[in-house]
Amino acid sequence: MLASVVLPAPERYRDPAQRSLFYQRILEAVRALPGVESTGTVDALPFSGENHGGFVGAGNSSLVAEIDVVGGEYLQTMGIRLLEGRWFREDDARETGDSAMVNDLVARRLWPGTNAVGKLICVDCTPENPRAWKRVVGVVSSASHSALDEPAKGNVYLAAGAMRSSVFLVVRTERPAGVVQQAIRRAVAAIDPNQPVFLTASMRSLIADSVADRRFIMTLLAITGCLALAMSAAGVYGVVSYTTSRRTQEIGIRMALGATPGDVFSLIFRQSFATAAIGLAIGACAAQPIMRALKSFLAGMEFGYGAYLCAAAAVVALTAGIACWIPARRATHADPMCALRQE
Repeated sequence: MLASVVLPAPERYRDPAQRSLFYQRILEAVRALPGVESTGTVDALPFSGENHGGFVGAGNSSLVAEIDVVGGEYLQTMGIRLLEGRWFREDDARETGDSAMVNDLVARRLWPGTNAVGKLICVDCTPENPRAWKRVVGVVSSASHSALDEPAKGNVYLAAGAMRSSVFLVVRTERPAGVVQQAIRRAVAAIDPNQPVFLTASMRSLIADSVADRRFIMTLLAITGCLALAMSAAGVYGVVSYTTSRRTQEIGIRMALGATPGDVFSLIFRQSFATAAIGLAIGACAAQPIMRALKSFLAGMEFGYGAYLCAAAAVVALTAGIACWIPARRATHADPMCALRQE
């Protein structure tokens, strides 16, 4: 799915009727391209940074919702599902049209327990805007607009004057993005050679850009975690190696008295890993209260995923085991005679 920014040049399309006709021609031309399944327009595309919030209400209830003016088959192109009523029709896009579609959250908030289709909704009602009352013709599923992790928000879609206020052209296709991008530019140029297409990007890339800062932070945290794990492994290895070297004479005596290499390995590994296991157990027990304390300072922080804690403990245990295994394995190759002579 691709989105293009097409802003009709104001010096050539001053009149709203000219602008509407121009965008309608673009929509028809792009819809006829090979491989295009559906296409539509909108004045504020999700994840583009454009947001058109406002108050909507009915009776004594009101809420803040995203209010978008859509044209063509925008909702179908974006994969939004129809729950009740019908989709917008071409006659709904007239300047005098009063049709609106709401998402399920708005329907539940304004008309709890009843069918929202056919009800009147006030969209930014003011004394100077008497046409703000719209009639609901359909209820659709909710969709994120600004961020993937944002709580469910209200969405109201209008169709009146859609072509006049269009900024973004959205296209659903299975063809390669580069091929469709060039085809869209050629289609627009065929209508007006002087009209640029400012940007064409896939919705996947727009969504990826919206979480780029979070992805960067998570990458830094992952690198920091790996470095901390490597430093802890090096610390365990260094301590175990040092304590094992201090017990060289003891190991020689044990081997001289009949201890096998397997006995030496088991002794060194068991005692070394036991110390690491005690530290791991203390850390695991302290993790829960520390996370609860941090949650009171960091909004949105979650800590109730026991599987993640178990996985982290398993990784640390495996790393500590490898750090203990190497010195223990080395101790089994000690020469008893050399070990007995060592001070």
